[in-house]
Parts: sequence; C-alpha cells; structure tokens
Amino acid sequence: MHANRPGFITTSGIISGLLTALIVIAIGLARGGVLFSPGSLNAKAGIRLGGITSHADLSRQCSACHPAFWQKSTQADRCIACHTDISTQQQDPASIHGMVYQDNPDISCRRCHPDHRGMDAPLTDMQNVYFPHDLTGYSLIAHQKQTDGSSFICSDCHGNDFTNFDQSVCANCHQQIKPDFMQSHRQTYGEDCLACHDGIDTFGHNFNHEDVIFQLTGKHAQVSCDKCHQNARSRANLRDLPTDCVSCHEKDNPHSVRLGNDCTSCHTSAGWTPATFDHNLAVFKLEGKHIDVPCESCHGNKVLRGLPIDCFSCHQKDDKHKGQFGTTCNLCHNVTGWLPATFDHNIFAFKLTGKHVNVTCIHCHINNAFKGTPTLCVDCHGNINPHSERLGSDCGKCHTTGGWLPATFDHNLAAFNLTGKHVQVPCADCHINNLYKGTPASCYACHQKDDRHNGQFGTDCGLCHKTSGWLPAYFDHSGFPLTNGHAGLSCNSCHASGRYVGLSSACASCHNAPASHAGLFGSDCTQCHSTSSWNFNHPNVCDGSCVNHEGASCSDCHTSNYSSATCTKCHDSNNPGDGGD
Repeated sequence: MHANRPGFITTSGIISGLLTALIVIAIGLARGGVLFSPGSLNAKAGIRLGGITSHADLSRQCSACHPAFWQKSTQADRCIACHTDISTQQQDPASIHGMVYQDNPDISCRRCHPDHRGMDAPLTDMQNVYFPHDLTGYSLIAHQKQTDGSSFICSDCHGNDFTNFDQSVCANCHQQIKPDFMQSHRQTYGEDCLACHDGIDTFGHNFNHEDVIFQLTGKHAQVSCDKCHQNARSRANLRDLPTDCVSCHEKDNPHSVRLGNDCTSCHTSAGWTPATFDHNLAVFKLEGKHIDVPCESCHGNKVLRGLPIDCFSCHQKDDKHKGQFGTTCNLCHNVTGWLPATFDHNIFAFKLTGKHVNVTCIHCHINNAFKGTPTLCVDCHGNINPHSERLGSDCGKCHTTGGWLPATFDHNLAAFNLTGKHVQVPCADCHINNLYKGTPASCYACHQKDDRHNGQFGTDCGLCHKTSGWLPAYFDHSGFPLTNGHAGLSCNSCHASGRYVGLSSACASCHNAPASHAGLFGSDCTQCHSTSSWNFNHPNVCDGSCVNHEGASCSDCHTSNYSSATCTKCHDSNNPGDGGD
C-alpha cells in the first residue's frame, strides 16, 4: 500500500534527519562557524588592536568579523570596529582609502582585503579593484604593457606590499631594457626616479622640446640634454632652467659686457657667425652717409659700447669753423652730407625778423666771426643814428625790424609823461633842433612866455594849473586860510595890481583902523575881531571885573585910552559898593 512513497521517507528516516540538523546547528552555534571556514586566517603580525596582532588570533572567534544572519550590522562594520581610523580616511581624498572610496563608494573591505587564504597569504589584493593611481602623484599611463606585451599588475612594482615602493624596482627593470642608457642616465640625474618621472612621460623619451617656451633650433637641436640640464634632480630643476643666451654662453662672449646680454640682437641659433647688428636698436641710429661707414671707423680696437654719439667727437678734424659755432654740428648740418647746410637763427638769442631776414651773414659776421657777435642795434646801426646819443642806444624803444620808419615812441616810458594837452603837442615844440635827451621837464622852461603873473608865483606852474588847460586854475591858500568873510572875496580885493608874491598877512595891511582906535590897540586886529564879525567881544580881553556893565558905553569907562579903564569915574573909591556890584 506504500508502493509509491520514496524509501527514505520513513519515520526513522525523518527522525534521523532532524537529529542531524539539530546536531549541526548546535555545533555551529557552539563553535562559531568553524565548520564553515574556507581556510586559515592571515597570521602576519601587524599593529596591535585590542590585544590582537593578526587575524589568526581570531580563528576561534568567527563572530568578531562575521555577524549572524539575523543581525543588521555588516562585516565592514566589524572591520571598522577594530580599524577605527579607516572611516576617517574614507572622508579624506588625500589618503589611500579616501582615493579608493571616492571611485568605489559601494566597495566592501573584503574586496581589497580577502582572508582565509592561508596564514602567509597577503591581506591586500587590488587586482579586481580600480585604484586611482594618478592621485598618488604617479600615473600608470606609461606602464600599461610590459616588454613582452603582458599587462602590469600591482605586484610587478610593489611586490607583496602595495603600500610601499622601492625605486630600485625602476632601475632594475629599465636596466634590463636599455643598460647603456640607464648607466649614463643614472650618473647624470641620480637614483630618485620619481623626482623627475611622473608616469606620463612628461620628461620621457617622447618629450617634445617644441612644446615648451625654449624650442631647440639650429645648433641647439644637436646638444645633449645634460649639457643644459646639468645636475637636474627634479621636475622643477628641469622646468626652471634659464632661457637667456648669456646663462650658457657667457664664457664664449668675446664682447664682455660691452654689448649687454641680449645675444639674439646679433646672433642666431644657427651659429655665432655670420652675425648681424641692427644699429637702429641702439641709441645712435645709422642714417644718411653713416650707413656706409665701416664699423671699425667708429669702433676702433673693437670698442663697441660707451662710444660718444655727438658729431664733434668724430668730425672735429673736418670743422672748417674752428669751433666758432660750438660743437653741435647738427644745428646746421645733417647726416645726408655737410652741404647744403642750413642754419635756424631763431634758435638763438638773436632771432632774425623783419628786414634782418634778408641781410647776408657777412654783414653782421665780419671776417666769418660768428661766435660772440654783438646783438645791440647800435652795434650795427650806430653809424647811421641821426639822434647821436641823445636818445640812448636802445633803438628798439622806437624802431622795429620792419624798418626805421614809421617810428613810435611811448613818452610814458620816459620821466616826463604826456597827459592832457601835452599829448597833441608836436615833438619839435619841446625838442628844439631834434634835441631829445636832456630836455627840461619843468613847466616854466616851456611856458615862461605865457606867465601872466610875471614870476610872482615862482616857476612851479603845476601848483595851480593842470595839463588839461591853463584855466580853470587851482591855488592852495592854506598859507593864509580864507575863512568866513575872506572866503567870498575876489583875488583882486587883496592882490591889487596883480601882485601875489610878498603880500603881508596882517589885517591892518588891508583893513585901516577906525578913528576911534587912534592906534590905541596896536596892529593885531585878531585880539578883538575875527573873520566872522567886526563886533568886539569884551570878555575875550577883559579880566572879568567888568561884569554886569552891559548897559555902559565904552566912553563910560574908557576916556581916551582903551587899553586902560577907570572905575572911579562912576564909583566912589571910599564906597566900593556904591553904584553897583
């Protein structure tokens, strides 16, 4: 009745299977997965972490690296739990782990660090992982294939520890490829391969000098690298080499420092000779007949720098003027030839204007004397001066180079300025017989014949008269002030018969004393009178004893002499109070 049921499905078989599974599970839980281990763990001692120096020390503690299937943590979490610095390195692009993590963000630790491959097996294997080798400062672009055509692997250069690199690997490998070259190369540039080589052959056998600033042309193309790049020990040494000629060729410079350091001004990389020199680049440019002059005519003894550039230094022997015109030849001559010569007189103190322009040189420069020629008008024109010395030697005050006539004279520049009616007076009226210098400047010298005062007021007419005309005339009477009654008098009232000089200022000379005075008060009228009134002011001359006598007449007190008065005529001397106070 059980003909179709498999033979192993029996009650005893099911029980046996369950027991086996339980035993395996129990052993797995008890032994930590030892039954599933694929091989021995790495036993190489390293940094001591938590009392552990190698993975082999964890061979019976599988759970230290392998979490149970029901746990959320991963094996990478267990790695970082011990290797605590790795998480920090993953965030640093400059670190190895940071480089790898940036390009492989999902990578696990065991991808690069597999274990259970034996006690001596390496813990790092990068064959199946992309590693950004360029970030280490050395690219693998030039190391894709070996000489036999096979691809490079990490261990070819790094051996069993890719974290370290011995540069002797470079020398040993390339020594086998080019033994002669490597021997001289190492002697010239040293053993530090990485100081110059970056893996992309920046300075390798494919380097093209045409791609840099200093290109190899002419004879430079035949020079070996070490001739210029001597003792270069780094890429900076190779790049920073000076590119000027003198840095390399100073020892070959026959000019010393006479021509400076710019060799390319005359030479090219094709060779030192033939050499060319563009004189127009120098201070002294070659023009005109100077172009055909041989170099040695000026540069004797091969002196090229510091030569004088003035004309006279070379042409002194050709100077027909014997230095009379100085040493600046180019004022008249030019480089096209000595003749024709030109001379610009206007660059000198004496400029040629007006009729001077047409005067021949020899008229002024007698006997070819050019230097020190006098420049005053009178020096040339003194022999035709109609004024003799009467107007001095400065002809330019009246005349111009346009001609002697018309002539002008600004009288206001002289001591005697022309104003008023003097402006219209002909010159000859004052300057008799063309006498100009020393002409008297006083009014009286010219106007004596017009003096109606007959000299009574002296010769200084300007005290009363102006150049605008004789009349109206003005006189300063401050010597005898005209006040009050005097102010309205005519001149003839005092100056009878036109007499002005020598008159007396005494009142009596004009005012005769009245009979009542009879000479009693002298001639000084001002003691009693003023120009405002003849009335007499008694208190001005009285001692004050005559007060309260306003009603008395003069004769009441003064009999025949006004210079004295008597009281007894009215008052009894024995009774002083009688008759008044």
